[in-house]
Amino acid sequence: MNEFIGSCMCGAVQYAVKSEPRLSFLCQCRQCQRITGTGHSAEFMASEKDIYISGDLKFYELTADNGNTVTSGFCPTCGNPVLKKSSGYPGMLFFHAATLDNPTVFMPQAVFWGVSHQPWDYVNPNLEIKEYA
Repeated sequence: MNEFIGSCMCGAVQYAVKSEPRLSFLCQCRQCQRITGTGHSAEFMASEKDIYISGDLKFYELTADNGNTVTSGFCPTCGNPVLKKSSGYPGMLFFHAATLDNPTVFMPQAVFWGVSHQPWDYVNPNLEIKEYA
């Protein structure tokens, strides 16, 4: 089992995930596009009980297209988005894969909200597309 460890850009927020992710995916919803500044977010989900986080996060809450409340956690120093929480997945955290110290361990399994994709954002056509998360 790999240990998934990572941090924000400045290192003020660090995390360690002590289990394999339960789900790894790309999300093309408009909120993820805006949070990441690109065509999709790359995320993995893990149980809160398997995670250690050091440092303080600042949170921003929004309503997702499916009605869930999504809370995004950012480093207050460098502004780097690190994780998300969703009311639809209590007890789970979603980490941005680019924050991993070794992002090559990230392997997406599916694409969510493909209906919101941008024509210039190309993702692996072999991934299953799901319209919800």
